[in-house]
Amino acid sequence: MNEKKPKQPGAFRRWWKSPRVRSVRRRISNVQVILYPVVGAFCRSWVWAIQRGVRHEHRGPLFDFARGRRACIVVFWHQDVFPLFFDIIRILPEWRPLFMVSPGRTGSLGLYLLKMFGIECVTGSSGSKGWAAIEELTHRAKAEGRPIFLTADGSRGPTQVARWGALNIARGSGLPIIPARGWTSHFLTLHRTWMKLALPLPWGRGVVLSGEPITVPGSAPGNTEGNETEENDIVEILEPYRQQLQASLDALVDGANRFFE
Repeated sequence: MNEKKPKQPGAFRRWWKSPRVRSVRRRISNVQVILYPVVGAFCRSWVWAIQRGVRHEHRGPLFDFARGRRACIVVFWHQDVFPLFFDIIRILPEWRPLFMVSPGRTGSLGLYLLKMFGIECVTGSSGSKGWAAIEELTHRAKAEGRPIFLTADGSRGPTQVARWGALNIARGSGLPIIPARGWTSHFLTLHRTWMKLALPLPWGRGVVLSGEPITVPGSAPGNTEGNETEENDIVEILEPYRQQLQASLDALVDGANRFFE
């Protein structure tokens, strides 16, 4: 049987990925900050249109925590960033949340936009400064009593597979995890992004669903990077809670889909 040969990249892709073109793209992206105010103005207009053109509904305990200014860890899929934030952004200045963003050029734009809406950020990801960011978030959540917003599927995916970041913060801070899903009846999906990012459109209906709090017992594990035995022990302890978080987020996805049927 003849084995199927892997598909070779086309001429344009080889040119686009070449070192010289990469260098030019890097220089261009380094000056993209001059466009941030323009992007920010567009986002403000978009949020205004979403909040006035979309009929929002809320179900679950998330907004009880928000109205009571109670600290928690709000966890959601990467895909939900815009549908979720556009709906709850009106209460964020009073709630003063913390959010972990990835370093790099894309992360710097996210950092600018989140700060514009009153969300303080900590830089880190699963591939860069991840443990340091988790320790900082854990410390500040305990010391300042502030909520944390975190994507469950990390900074690199795979999409809609729960990772360990929120569980480690919950274990160290004692804060409950609130799984959440934001969705709308009309949206665009960026299929080329690994998380299949959804962009809500300014009409129709929107919903934010949240699950029951998940409490992770224990104390702060510390930085286990390089300590394989301790890291394996923590994974074994946290795995049942990771599965519970996964099941809750999956149920919220199904619930959001049924909401618009």
